[in-house]
Amino acid sequence: MKVFCDAHLHFSHCKAPDFEPDEGYLCVSSCHFPEEFIFAEERKILCSYGIHPQIVNGDYFQHDFEAAFYFLEDLCLKKKICAVGECGFDFYTPEYKSAAVWQELVFERQALLAENYGLPLVLHLRKSVQKIFTYTKILSQLPAVIFHSFPGTVMEADSFLRRGVKAYFSFGKPLLKGKKSAIDCVEKLPLQNLLLETDAPYQTLKGESETFPSDIKYVYQKACDLRKISLNEMSRQIESNFKSAFCLGENFL
Repeated sequence: MKVFCDAHLHFSHCKAPDFEPDEGYLCVSSCHFPEEFIFAEERKILCSYGIHPQIVNGDYFQHDFEAAFYFLEDLCLKKKICAVGECGFDFYTPEYKSAAVWQELVFERQALLAENYGLPLVLHLRKSVQKIFTYTKILSQLPAVIFHSFPGTVMEADSFLRRGVKAYFSFGKPLLKGKKSAIDCVEKLPLQNLLLETDAPYQTLKGESETFPSDIKYVYQKACDLRKISLNEMSRQIESNFKSAFCLGENFL
């Protein structure tokens, strides 16, 4: 049976989730608040949990910092999540960039939790790929690093691999939009380092109001076309990568 693995979506944000996790799909829902995690966990969805860089600012530190980290570390301790994140850096707007110092502090503490508990780390990077290169030493100590919707180039991806980072580069609907760097990466990076995702309900195509989890099949087909391999071959490889990236074991499912 073909299994479609969605390495990144926001299950609790989907207005109409159109699949169940036992219908040939595997996914990891990225959660950032306790209610999101509880919603996904009750539905037996695999979860990552992290403090997103877009919500980090001075007010956040004053009111929610310790509570947020207490909740996150408790999830790590009880082995309720398969990865820490998404976390990282977002310098896309002047407002986000103005919180760069706070983003650093939050990211570093999350990376340390991932290291201490032996968990993979899911990265969110916008206008900040060069920033994450300053952390390759700690990234190389982690069991895996998943670059959600990797925005970089083949050369940058290769550099992470050469520096000893057990990196997986995930791609979604930007492939369908014709994003050159994403297409180049899927064509040229080692197949064993690729993941596919929807980021549902986000990353919509023109005319769409929402990305659905089942849209992962279109991402798979585009990746097959780019690599010139069959859907069966792609499915087997991505399933293996998915299980390795999230430390699930080959017998999972």
